[in-house]
Amino acid sequence: MRYFNLLPLSLMMLGYGMTSHAEHLSLPAMSVEGVAAEDAPYILPPHIISSNDTGDLVKRLPGANINKNGPITSITQYRGLFGDRVNVLIDGVRISQAGPNQMDSPLSYLPSSRVANVSVYRGIAPVSTGIETIGGTITANSKKAEFGSGQSFETHGNANAGYATNGNTRYAGIAASAANESHRFQIAGSADRGNTLEFADGDIRPSQHERDTVGLSYGFQNSGHQLDIDLEHNDTGKTGTPALPMDIIFARGEHYKLDFGKDLNNGGKISARINYQDTDHLMNNYQLRTKTDKSKHRYTLTDVESAGFKLSYQQDNWAIGIDADQAEHNATVFNPNMTSFFLENYKDIERDRYSLFGEVKTQLASDWQAEFGARYTLVSMDAADVSSSMTGGLATLATRFNNQDKSQDEHLIDIVAKVTHNLDQNLDFEFALARKERAPSYQERYLWATMESTSGLADGNNYVGDVNLDKETAYQVELGLDWHTAKAGLSPRIFYHHINDYIQGVASDDATVIAVSTMMGDATPLQFSNVDAKLYGFDTNWFATISSNWQLDGTVSYVRGERRDTNDNLYRIAPLTARTMLSYVQTTWRVGFEAETVAAQNKVSVENEEQKTSGYALFHLSASYQPTQQVTLTAGINNLFDRDYQDHLGGYNRISDNPDIAQGERLHGLGRSGYVGVNVNW
Repeated sequence: MRYFNLLPLSLMMLGYGMTSHAEHLSLPAMSVEGVAAEDAPYILPPHIISSNDTGDLVKRLPGANINKNGPITSITQYRGLFGDRVNVLIDGVRISQAGPNQMDSPLSYLPSSRVANVSVYRGIAPVSTGIETIGGTITANSKKAEFGSGQSFETHGNANAGYATNGNTRYAGIAASAANESHRFQIAGSADRGNTLEFADGDIRPSQHERDTVGLSYGFQNSGHQLDIDLEHNDTGKTGTPALPMDIIFARGEHYKLDFGKDLNNGGKISARINYQDTDHLMNNYQLRTKTDKSKHRYTLTDVESAGFKLSYQQDNWAIGIDADQAEHNATVFNPNMTSFFLENYKDIERDRYSLFGEVKTQLASDWQAEFGARYTLVSMDAADVSSSMTGGLATLATRFNNQDKSQDEHLIDIVAKVTHNLDQNLDFEFALARKERAPSYQERYLWATMESTSGLADGNNYVGDVNLDKETAYQVELGLDWHTAKAGLSPRIFYHHINDYIQGVASDDATVIAVSTMMGDATPLQFSNVDAKLYGFDTNWFATISSNWQLDGTVSYVRGERRDTNDNLYRIAPLTARTMLSYVQTTWRVGFEAETVAAQNKVSVENEEQKTSGYALFHLSASYQPTQQVTLTAGINNLFDRDYQDHLGGYNRISDNPDIAQGERLHGLGRSGYVGVNVNW
């Protein structure tokens, strides 16, 4: 296998985990000998850490972006589909959020200081990557120790720390291990802290954050057997989420994972995984933001308990497997000043998934390859009866909900076909078709009271769910090229998604729902409903070598989301975005200048009362220096010219007493921030 000896310049500097000098760094698997296609998934090594949020790394992947409601609450978006539609895996496992607004989004469980890499399966995700992959699969993996080469134990580790001026942001991470050829032990941890973040003309309030993680892992391998055990503790403390009704007071819990693999004599391999999660979450609307009217003080206790397993068998170019997971959610709203007040937002919500898949890769001819996959999934959902101390319309809605048959089963079928043609040594053509399905989320189905408990939509609207929602069915097509020479590369993709029964909010005509929502401050509530939609666009990553020291690279991503049943647009769709970086690389140091350009977004959702945003361009400087192979120093400035802008994927300000951002105005993007960091390997 031959890798190009080029650094992708939007990555420019690895920043940590870099154990060799620049001339030994390689482009992440863009090509192999005789095959021009980039590897799947497209892997992005860690960029220089200038933010505690792993979502800022995901944004650098072609076609990917993030919806942001707070400093560490990134919700992944891929080609216009976001939230539960995107299969986000952390160390191979899908995380269940304890917060019904994704305040503890999956990416929040892995701080950037502990990230080894993030990746995306370009375009249509293979069925083997997980259940409900209608919006693709994105993975983030933590740093893991390798096994040693002999019987004696070796000790290795990585430590990094940094500081950014905007928000007085600090981070530190460490991973230390002892390993020989059969055993490996690792302990890892991180600490993140930050104060109020600033934009060019003021403060974003509340936007402080704090988070700690600790991880323990053990691995064993011998004679084709491998066992891995991982234990993770996450403790997110007081963290502002100004686009949501409440802020995080804590999100605290544990994840456990056991992996087993066995190489068989016939060349096949059996793999098995068991995982378990237990997380509690407290949020309120008064501790981090000013609210003088105590009758409107609210806090919410939520929890999630989930478990899953996967069993698969691989041999040569085919694989079969079964996997399943179960999750139970609860959320109850209280008033700290009125002990009699309560509202059971979600009670004993069950969402269980049972699935089986098969996948095969085959050589159709010397220059034609194909991949076929199919998956069947049963999604079984249920909810208990709810109650509330409230009377009137809310009591009517609770009674109506309790009288419904809340037990719902959805049968999902995913089919993927992908064909690749090697046109010559430097050029591949790819064509893919798929049918993908998704069942409603528990919020979309079981939100009985008109609230903003919407998996992080953050559009300022009250919503109500629908127990009888239909599943989403998407028909997807993609065309792509992978071209490069030793000095340049280009990997464009164009895509089209035709989605029947797409779930989004539409204006409610229910008199009781409207009356209750009006009492809560929104006279035009939305109800989750099935509509018809389409998304289409293109994305590409590219690189070019100007000379032995000067390099260029970047990404371009565009998606358009429309309703097919009306003339409206889909909500919160990323605008046309391009990243371009020019880098100067020497053996022990490098510098880069990056332009991040974002077009105006005028194609907005009228139904969601979505605001338009203007285009803007941000410029960033970054640099790294390696005094030794073990130590890397980094520094840079983000938003060099302190540009004031509004990210279209940011939510709307909920805070009434922030003099710098009006209530209901879209949140502003971060202002200038200088940063420094150090990374040490041993």
